[in-house]
Amino acid sequence: MPVGYSVYRPTGSVVHTGIDPRVKMAWLAAVFLLALLFNDPAALGAMLVVLFAAAAAARLSFTDLRPYVLLSAWLTLLSVLIWPTYITTGTPLGRVWFVDVTSDGLLFGLAMGFRISVMIVAAGVWMMVTPPQLVTAGLLEIGLPHKAGVALASAIRFIPFMNAERTTIMEAQRARGADLSTGGPVARIRHAAPALVPMFSRAFVTAQNLSVAMDARGLGASPTRTSAVQLRFDTRDRVLLAAAALAVLVGILGRVTGFGVLMQGYL
Repeated sequence: MPVGYSVYRPTGSVVHTGIDPRVKMAWLAAVFLLALLFNDPAALGAMLVVLFAAAAAARLSFTDLRPYVLLSAWLTLLSVLIWPTYITTGTPLGRVWFVDVTSDGLLFGLAMGFRISVMIVAAGVWMMVTPPQLVTAGLLEIGLPHKAGVALASAIRFIPFMNAERTTIMEAQRARGADLSTGGPVARIRHAAPALVPMFSRAFVTAQNLSVAMDARGLGASPTRTSAVQLRFDTRDRVLLAAAALAVLVGILGRVTGFGVLMQGYL
C-alpha cells in the first residue's frame, strides 16, 4: 500500500535545507541547457556522474533514484538502436539486420541517450530535494502569477499521487483474484485495462476536489497574498547562482569551439 504521495525525500542534507529553491531552479535550467549544448557522450556522461554525486551529497538512496535510472537506461538503449539508422558517417563497425552501424552513429545514439538521462535524473533529483511549497514560493518570488505557481506545484505532486493510486488499484485487483503479472507485453497491457478506468475516475475526482478547495480558500480573490514561507537569499546562494551562470557560459563557449561536440550540425 502506498504510504505517501510526494516525490520529496526529506533527508536533512544541506542540499535540502541550505540552498534557496530559486537557485535550485536556476541549476536545473542550467543542466537542461548544458545537456542541449553538448552532443558528445563523454561530456554528457560526465554530467551524469556529477548529478549522481549531487544525489549522494543530498543523501538520496539508489532506491529513490531507481525509477529514473531504469527509465534512463531504457531510453538510452532505444537511442543507441535508433540513431545508427540515421547517421552513417564514421568508421564502419558492422551490419545489423539492414543497418550499417558506424562509430559516429553508435556514439551519437549513446550521446542522445545520455542527454535524455541527464534531464530525467536532474529533474528527479530536483523534485526530491525541493519541497513543493518551496517550489511555489520560489516561483512567486521570481514573478510567476500565484495561480500558475500553485498549478505547477500541484502538477508535481499529482504525478506521484496518481502512481500511488495506480498501485492501490492494482493491489485491490490482485486481492480480488485478478492475475495481472503473467503473459507478454500485450497481455499485460490488456490486463492493465481494468485499472485504467478507476484510475482516471480518481484523477477527475481529485482535480475537482482540488478546484473546490482552491475556490473555498479564495484563490485569486485578491491581487496581493501573504505567504507562510519566507525565503532567504544569502552569500552561498549568490555564489551558486553565479556558478550556474558561469557553467552555461562555459557550455556556450564549448559549443562554439567544438568542445563537448561529437558532430557539428546536430543539436
